[in-house]
Amino acid sequence: MGGTSFATVGKPEHVPTDRVVDFDYMHPAGLENGTVYDVLRELQNGPDIVWTPRYGGHWIVTRFEDVKWVQDNFAIFSHEEFTIPREASPIKMPPLTVDPPLHARYRAVLNPFFTPRKVAEMGEQARALTNELIDKVIATGRCDFRKDFAEVMPPAMFLGIVDLPAEKREQFVEWGKAFMHADNAEARMAALGPIVGYLNGVMAERYAGDGDDMLTAITRWRDNPRFGGEHEVIGMALLVYFGGLDTVANLLSFVAWHLAEHPGHQRRLRDDPDIIPAAAEEYFRRFGLSNTGRLILSDVERDGVTMKAGEMVMVPIGASSIDERRYPDPLTVDFDRPGNFAPGGGSHNTFGNGPHKCLGQPLARAELKVFLEEWMRRVPEFRIDPARPPVSHMGSVNGVSQLHLLWDV
Repeated sequence: MGGTSFATVGKPEHVPTDRVVDFDYMHPAGLENGTVYDVLRELQNGPDIVWTPRYGGHWIVTRFEDVKWVQDNFAIFSHEEFTIPREASPIKMPPLTVDPPLHARYRAVLNPFFTPRKVAEMGEQARALTNELIDKVIATGRCDFRKDFAEVMPPAMFLGIVDLPAEKREQFVEWGKAFMHADNAEARMAALGPIVGYLNGVMAERYAGDGDDMLTAITRWRDNPRFGGEHEVIGMALLVYFGGLDTVANLLSFVAWHLAEHPGHQRRLRDDPDIIPAAAEEYFRRFGLSNTGRLILSDVERDGVTMKAGEMVMVPIGASSIDERRYPDPLTVDFDRPGNFAPGGGSHNTFGNGPHKCLGQPLARAELKVFLEEWMRRVPEFRIDPARPPVSHMGSVNGVSQLHLLWDV
């Protein structure tokens, strides 16, 4: 961690003055007056590619085409450094933080857990769990959506895949939040300690067993002739851990927030559930979540600037999602938007592009689809609790910190 800088730095000579913005992705100015996506929309009012002195200094691409260009070109924009500032994450997490061709060997360990058959089975488990959670709140006419649903259903699905105890769900979520929201090196290291300690203990037991869960498969990587060390095993385990606990929970929260403010969208989903697959794809488009980094491996020119080897560039998917050059009226959720039925969601960058495309996307799609089907079928028209307005936050993943809903019983 020695070279990691969370500090603000001076402008390098090659950065044009008109490209400098004071943008702090962990604590963006203006968030107190709007949502994450309002902040990102404001960022798009300037040049397409900008540079901020925050977190050691880094570039930011703000438009759909530039985001796709960066994500497609791993030979220039390496995944080896995936967090800003550079080296902010003390542990590599393959396959995400490994470039091709090596990345394929780690992906092969995880691929068998996301086959269509496995995802279909998990979708039905998600349906049963969704109905259990609705049973607990429906008669009360209110819920704390984050606590009562978003931080329960997706993490419970994850715990099933890796065969970890359900009673530790709240602890796992809190550990994950502490790491994802840490804004200095010391906090990140402190947050990582208990997670690594727990996973190492579990995987030591799994390696000696005969289980068929994902963590057991990861421990078996040690037997592969290409095994390169224990850092690969704990890295894969951490990737699965963070991916399973945080991202879908935040996506579901943004979707529920939108629906609570748009009763017409609720009515349409209830009256015509056949549109739910297209609606889900539109929500993935509208609420892009990740703000990840790439390490620039060679000098490259784009949009009148030169990004130099060794620098970092941020790829805010949420900005890509609301680019009016790509999507007419981009902030509006339109279930009939052309491209919503594109195979594999080809109309957006939300799950990434190229060989690093998100491994868990089939499960994320299944979870959102099940949520829309069951929540809209059972919960009456719901709205935001006016006494407790929603709150969003930004960081490596955009999220919802608070979401209280009401409905008439």
